[in-house]
Amino acid sequence: MVCVHCGKESPAGAKFCLACGCVITDPGAATQMIDEDESVLQLRTVQHALISEFEVEREIGRGSMAIVYKAVETVLHRRVALKVLPPTAPVRRAIAERFKREARLAASLDHPNIIPVYRVGQISATHFIVMKYIDGLGLDEIIAAQGPLPIAVVLLVLRGATAALAYAHGKGIVHRDVKGGNILIDREGRVLVSDFGIARAMEDASMTATGAVIGTPYFMSPEQCAARKIGPQSDQYSIGVVAFQMLCGDVPFSAETLPGIMHHHFYTPVPDLRRARADIPPEMLAVVNRALSKKADRRFASTDEMLAAVDAIPFSLDDRRIGEEVMRELARGTSFERIEANPLPPLIDPSLRLTPSAMPVVVPRRAWPLRRAIAFGVFLAVSILGSLAWSARVTRSDAKREQLADSATRTALSARRSSARGVVAELARHVKSQPEKTLIAPVARTGLVRIRAYPVDATISLDGRDLGSGVVLDAAVPAGRRRLRVHAAGYVDFDSTVTIVADETTQVPRIDLRPREVAP
Repeated sequence: MVCVHCGKESPAGAKFCLACGCVITDPGAATQMIDEDESVLQLRTVQHALISEFEVEREIGRGSMAIVYKAVETVLHRRVALKVLPPTAPVRRAIAERFKREARLAASLDHPNIIPVYRVGQISATHFIVMKYIDGLGLDEIIAAQGPLPIAVVLLVLRGATAALAYAHGKGIVHRDVKGGNILIDREGRVLVSDFGIARAMEDASMTATGAVIGTPYFMSPEQCAARKIGPQSDQYSIGVVAFQMLCGDVPFSAETLPGIMHHHFYTPVPDLRRARADIPPEMLAVVNRALSKKADRRFASTDEMLAAVDAIPFSLDDRRIGEEVMRELARGTSFERIEANPLPPLIDPSLRLTPSAMPVVVPRRAWPLRRAIAFGVFLAVSILGSLAWSARVTRSDAKREQLADSATRTALSARRSSARGVVAELARHVKSQPEKTLIAPVARTGLVRIRAYPVDATISLDGRDLGSGVVLDAAVPAGRRRLRVHAAGYVDFDSTVTIVADETTQVPRIDLRPREVAP
C-alpha cells in the first residue's frame, strides 16, 4: 500500500504509515472509520519512531510547530522532556537544518534560569530536542488559576526571567517567543525559561508563507508584529507584557482579531497599572512601562541594564522568603486567596467602526409654514387695531362728557398707534424673510477617515471633536472640508484642513509632530 500523504510504501493491511505516521486510507472505500484523534495518532507515531532510544509516555505541551512529550531515556533511565517536530509537519530540509542549528545554540546556554538542553537528534523523519524535565507548572497555568500574583512573586519571576534573557542576549541568541507558557516554576520555586532558539528556527519564508504566526500575538513587540528585524529589545517588550499580566491577571492589549491585537501594539498607550493595583512599587512600574515602549530605542539599551533596574527594586529578605515559599506552593498546585485587581477600562476594538447611523443628527428648530405664520400675523394685527379703536372710542366719549382734552392722553394714544404699526410691520418682515421649511430634517452625507499620527498619544480632532489618540480607523464624519488638528504635549501642533469625500474612505498621510525646541 502507498501512503497518500508522503508517497511511501507500507505493508499490506497497515493502519498507519511507518514513514509519516498518517492514517492509511483506502481510496475505494465508501466509508472510513477513524477511532483515534490526531493527538493520539501523533503520540503513536513518535513512540514508534523513537522506540529505540526513548519510552515516550504522554504529551505535556504543544506549540504552533512542535509538541513536547514526557519521556524516559532507555539507556540512562533519565526522565526528560522531548520536543518534537511532528513527522506529519511539512518540514523542508533547509528548515530542519536550521532547527537543529538553532537548537544546538540553545544547548550551549548554561544558566541556572534556563532549562538545560541535553542533545539534538533525528531518527528517520523525526527531529527532536532532549531537555531536562521540569516537575512544576507553567507561569500561564499559575496565572490562569490564581489571577494576579503577589508583588514578591512577580519580582522573583521578573528577576529570574530577565537574568536568563540577559545571559542569552550576551551569547547572541534572541528568544522571540517570551510568554508565560515558556516560563516554568518548579517545585523548588525556581524560575526557568524554555524554548530558546525554536522561534528563530521556525522563522523562514517558506514556512511563514503558509500562514503560521511566529510568536504569540499577545506578547509580540510592535517591530515583531511588523515583521521587522528584531533584537534583545523585542524580548524586553515581551517580558514587560508577562510582568503586566502577573500584576493584573490579564495582558495589556487584547482584541477579537489578530489585526486588532497588532493595532494595539502599534498605537494604543499602555494602560495605567496603578488603576489596577495600588501596591505596585514605583520602581517596578517604571521598569514595566519602559519595557513596553512602542519604540525599541526607548526601551533599555541592553537587557543587562534592564536586569540592573529590576534588581534595584526594593526587596527585603522577609519578602524574598515569603515569595519563594508562595512560589513553591503555586508550582505544586496549591491555591491561595485571590488578589483582587481593579478592572482596567476596556479597549476599543479597532475593527469596529462608527457607522453613519451612530452619528448624532442635529435637527433644526421647527419652522412654521408660511400660511400659518401669515394668518397668525393678521390675527395679531387685527386684535391690536381693534383694541386701539375701542380705546379711542372710550376716550372720545369721556372727553365729550367731561370735556377734558388732555394733551398727555393724546400723546400716549399716538404712541400706542405707532407702536402697533411697528409690531405689525416687523412681523410682516420676519414672516417674509423666512422660507417655508419642511418638518423632516435632511440627513447629512458622511464619509470615513483614516488618520495616523506620532507620537502615539497625540490627540486627533476634527472640527473640535476628538476622534482618538495616535490613530483613527474608519471614523464616520460629515462630508466636506473639515479642520484637522493634532496635539501632543511637548510637540508643535498640526493645524490644517482635510476634505472628507461622501461615501468614501479618506486616507490622510501620516502626521509626525515636530518636538518643541527647548530653550537652553
